[in-house]
Amino acid sequence: MAVFRNKLDQRGTVLRPLHAFGRRPSACQTVLQAPDISQIHALARWNRQAWEIVDQSRNGTTLNGERLPNGRWTVLPPGAEVRLGLGEESVWIAEDLAPPVTCLFPGEGHGTPLPLSLRENLLPDANQPEANVYFHEGQWVHEHIDGIDRLADGAMVRTAGSTWEFVLCDDLESTAVNTIATASSQPVDVALHFNVSQNEEHTSLNLVTGGKSVSLGERIHHYTLVTLARVRSQDAQRGLAPQSQGWIALDELSRMLGVEPSYVNIQIFRAKHQILNALPAQPADAQLVERRRGDVRFGSFPFLIQGGAQG
Repeated sequence: MAVFRNKLDQRGTVLRPLHAFGRRPSACQTVLQAPDISQIHALARWNRQAWEIVDQSRNGTTLNGERLPNGRWTVLPPGAEVRLGLGEESVWIAEDLAPPVTCLFPGEGHGTPLPLSLRENLLPDANQPEANVYFHEGQWVHEHIDGIDRLADGAMVRTAGSTWEFVLCDDLESTAVNTIATASSQPVDVALHFNVSQNEEHTSLNLVTGGKSVSLGERIHHYTLVTLARVRSQDAQRGLAPQSQGWIALDELSRMLGVEPSYVNIQIFRAKHQILNALPAQPADAQLVERRRGDVRFGSFPFLIQGGAQG
């Protein structure tokens, strides 16, 4: 993705496929406050081969010291210096001119953009995940301890120690939508088979798909899944409608497991990471764990539980 770096304070901005610089917050992705900057001062765009820039201002824009002709697109060369006003705070350096990619960019504008995978982006990392960003049913979403939020361009994604700006390059999402739609049209032929020890201290998991069983071993997060699956099974036996089955407050689930809610949240992300990576062709809309505000439940996978204290 393309990154412009401010020459004065070194903060960065990631270019959208059509990116406006200027004073008007409602119309510009990069807002500049200097009085000699126009409401919409200049535009940058990706023409699917290169980045171009066009001046739209009263006071002019220069590229490597040469004033741009107003209204005419000019290709940006590597390392280009773009001056949008008289002050040094209005000078930007083209640090990178790669094609646009939907990504997360450190909130203070310092650091390296994180390109986003469609299926999973664990934050701050896969070892201690607090949140996940992924593409679901035509929309980028942010899953966290309190639920799932839809992401719009410029939204801030936060964990305990980090903040990122969500950068949406929406003109490239059509192929992603089509890919997911095609995959989602296929039936989900995956079942989760749990085996729980009599003392409830050990839980192993096998994935059964296409007539084959794949062992995922014994993990702590498998017991979190078993607990959620049991709640859903109990609700089904009580005759609750499918849309109402299995929902449990995260606080109540944490009390059942004897751990903090933040730890349960990490276990859910670890379980999803392990299972999704074991099924690379799995449709993106097959939900292992579903969320709504403050609640979670076991999702759409068929399951079987063997053993356990009640087994």
